[in-house]
Amino acid sequence: MFDNVYLVGVGLINGSLAKDLKRLELVRVITGLGRDHERLAGAQSAGIIDRFALLKEADVADADLVVLGVPVAKTAEVLAAIQPSLAPEALLTDVGSTKGSVIQAAEEVFGKLPEHFVPGHPIAGSERIGYEHAREELFFERRVILTPTENTNAEALQRIRALWQSVGARVDELSAEQHDLILSATSHLPHMVAYTLVNYLEHKPEAEQIFDYAAAGFYDFTRIASSSPAMWTDICLANREQLLVSIEGFGELLKELHSLISDRKEEALYAFLEQAKHLRDHNSAKK
Repeated sequence: MFDNVYLVGVGLINGSLAKDLKRLELVRVITGLGRDHERLAGAQSAGIIDRFALLKEADVADADLVVLGVPVAKTAEVLAAIQPSLAPEALLTDVGSTKGSVIQAAEEVFGKLPEHFVPGHPIAGSERIGYEHAREELFFERRVILTPTENTNAEALQRIRALWQSVGARVDELSAEQHDLILSATSHLPHMVAYTLVNYLEHKPEAEQIFDYAAAGFYDFTRIASSSPAMWTDICLANREQLLVSIEGFGELLKELHSLISDRKEEALYAFLEQAKHLRDHNSAKK
């Protein structure tokens, strides 16, 4: 499918994509770009990439495809580094968790959004980061959302769609606005809830006992609070407006739950919980 693929950032997502491209023999050479020589050398030693270069020295002139796998706040900086050598016909995509901010960064760097730029987001992450956790078939039967811009070339969109389908993903298309609204509620808000719950319990006088006696359910629920704080700080600020709406709406529902329990409204409380169970079971069954 590709002669030369450049991965800017070789972490869990880009590393897993590299493994699948190699396994399926869809690429001739994979080059990793980044700032940390030691990390890039480690990814090469692990067989994830074939060669590497520091981002500040990057020359991507022979690239068929460039995939950005960096914190969304670094998008403009990274694009500025590769823009001088990026061929007009080279495909450019990303794996970031917000899309509006990525598109804005691309417009700032290029002036006009490139025709071969196809923003994307594979919904297949983990609380673990780094190439050490990359694995084959991470994207199998997982959703990948593409958010083409008004300038995106139809052929470029189809090639990026085919890329993700080739590694087993189910590909959908949304506008950047739709993506950021939906992910603020289904991904960004849950992460903030998990972080907040852990911090809340830590500030209680009996915190040590609480964590000692916490059951598996607590650790299942708060697993995502082990995610990278740096990455999630970037995501929160990049999707600030949509996330604030989700946090405010969730807060209002917590107040409602507080009232139901405070006023001993047993039937209404049961209905509140039963509705959530039904919705969760129904939507889980569709997966």
